[in-house]
Amino acid sequence: MGTKKWTAVEYDAVKYLKSSIGSKLQRVELPKTMHIQVVIELDDALYLPLSKNPSWLQKIQTAAAAKARAAMGDVEKKILDAEAKAQKFDPKTAALFTRDVQAVLDKGAKAVSEEMADACEKVIKDYQKGQKELLKFRIKCGGKIVLTAVLVTGGAVVSVATAGALSPIGILGVVKGGVAIGQEVVKLALRADQVGKLIQAELLMLKKLMNEENAKAKKSGKVLQGAKEIGLNVFSKVLGVETPSLKNCEAHIGIHKVDIAKIEKQSKKLSETIYDAMDEQAKVNKALQVAKKTLTATKVGKISMSLDKVEKALDNVLKATIKVNESIAAAEERQVQFEKALKGMQEGIPGWVKWVDVAAGLTLDLGLGVSDAGSALEKALAVVFAVEQTVGNELADAY
Repeated sequence: MGTKKWTAVEYDAVKYLKSSIGSKLQRVELPKTMHIQVVIELDDALYLPLSKNPSWLQKIQTAAAAKARAAMGDVEKKILDAEAKAQKFDPKTAALFTRDVQAVLDKGAKAVSEEMADACEKVIKDYQKGQKELLKFRIKCGGKIVLTAVLVTGGAVVSVATAGALSPIGILGVVKGGVAIGQEVVKLALRADQVGKLIQAELLMLKKLMNEENAKAKKSGKVLQGAKEIGLNVFSKVLGVETPSLKNCEAHIGIHKVDIAKIEKQSKKLSETIYDAMDEQAKVNKALQVAKKTLTATKVGKISMSLDKVEKALDNVLKATIKVNESIAAAEERQVQFEKALKGMQEGIPGWVKWVDVAAGLTLDLGLGVSDAGSALEKALAVVFAVEQTVGNELADAY
């Protein structure tokens, strides 16, 4: 009488582990193969009837699979423990740790295979009990494992070059330059508004004086003087530090025009600065994508959240800069109205009184619009500085 040896059960542990904990693994790479088998050796007299009985063969498979699933819980826990530890290791330490993890898996797989073999043997013995003539034949069930290498890579490791690229120090430098430009723009805007107020006051005073002169001329019976003649007279009433005259008013309107031109030039520089900062931001984001391959998920998350704050701050500065340009456009329109009113008074053009009233009633808020950009820049500088420190701390042990 001969014996028959066959692989009655084969359990794919890698497939099971991938479905249960695969999404949680970043540093532990599961083995390519982890087959757990049950090899059964039976006398032919027992093997032949058993092999022709599908229900009992199914019972063997089911019993073994149940034991495998139950026993794999301990293997899962050990793998997840290895994943958590690996995030703190450098490559050298991770390589040494790989051997330990391999030994753990070997031991765990062996234990699972033995439990599966015991379960199979119990099922076959129950089969024998139902057929007493088979009780005399022997049963031998054993576990067998086919396990390839596991790989553990260290976390918290990033190259010095990548670490440098992740630092927002470049953004910090650009924003610092932007703050200096913003301060200059604010200074010019405030002065332009002050000059604008002076012009409006002068226009109203000149309007009053010119109308008074015309009224006097009518009352005295003299020939009505032209607005141009009256406007060129030197009046004795003083406004601020200068005598109100068309000549002085013209000079102030000229200063207002120059100031707006300077602000426009500085605003262009400011816009370029913001876009430069955004370019630096894009470089940092690109470096983060590279670093994701070596940094831990925790570090990547913290750095990513910090860089999001920088992006939001720069976006606020960009929006504020757009408002600056809108304020400049409004100031340029005021300049047009100032020049129109002055020309009407100088030339005695009909309707000059209305033009003066329009120019004198315009809102002067260039300084307010520009101040918002200056404030946004200073806030952005504080944000980038804080983020630079945060990223530095996260990378302190990463290279």
